[in-house]
Amino acid sequence: MNAMKNVCGANASTTIKRSGFGVGKYAPTLADDVNVVLQVKAIKE
Repeated sequence: MNAMKNVCGANASTTIKRSGFGVGKYAPTLADDVNVVLQVKAIKE
């Protein structure tokens, strides 16, 4: 028999600038924008 489980999930994304963290001067050929993607899933057993 399959028991039902409570599940919830979320997706989030943002863009940060490397220069805002002082990382820009060592890699000038890279883009300043960094895309951050976060995926979370929680299962209650």
